Amino acid sequence: MAQPAAERSSTRERVRATAFRLFGRFGYDGVSMLAVARGSGVTKAALYWHYENKADLYAACMRQLVGLFEERVFEAAAAEPDPVERIFALFAGLQQLVDDERVVDGVAGYWLRPASADVSAARAVQAEFEAGASAAIEAVLEEARAADALQIEGSAEDFARAFIAIMEAIVLPMGNRGAPEHRRVVAVLARTFFQAHARTPGLAERAARVLGAPATAPAEPSEDHS
Repeated sequence: MAQPAAERSSTRERVRATAFRLFGRFGYDGVSMLAVARGSGVTKAALYWHYENKADLYAACMRQLVGLFEERVFEAAAAEPDPVERIFALFAGLQQLVDDERVVDGVAGYWLRPASADVSAARAVQAEFEAGASAAIEAVLEEARAADALQIEGSAEDFARAFIAIMEAIVLPMGNRGAPEHRRVVAVLARTFFQAHARTPGLAERAARVLGAPATAPAEPSEDHS
């Protein structure tokens, strides 16, 4: 007897949630379909009824990871009309990632390359997201530079790609880092970014105040009126 649609959907989501955590911890090669089935409370045969194979399940989990970044980081930033506020929203979103229970065990496994399996569908999802994220950051940097809020030398495209790489480097050890430490790392990065590139006074101090950078961070230079 076939499962009702609502029950099928619930089972499928449970399977994906289990696989998402396992792939995030151990990568593609470190996870078996049997482990996913056991963790989901379904038979291995039922698992293949919901997902064609492990690569199909992995691609679904990669789409979930991309959706998580879009929801937590980029959608909130896109809603801000001012480019500087969008940059603040990007940093705030990176801090808020740790509040999502789906990433409590970390997501580093998604950056581990499988030894031989064809996961091209999942890699295409990841590549499309990184290209879109880079373009969004490049656009906001260009807009902030045009508004004379930031001073950025050279290519905004290269800077945006570097920003994505740094963002990933912050996120990778998330499963081994507590929420306070994660937020502190993001806050220090934000303060350093504005110290180096802000033309508008007070942005580095605002980053320290709003995002919580430690008070021991280097102070901005000030004029000597003595």
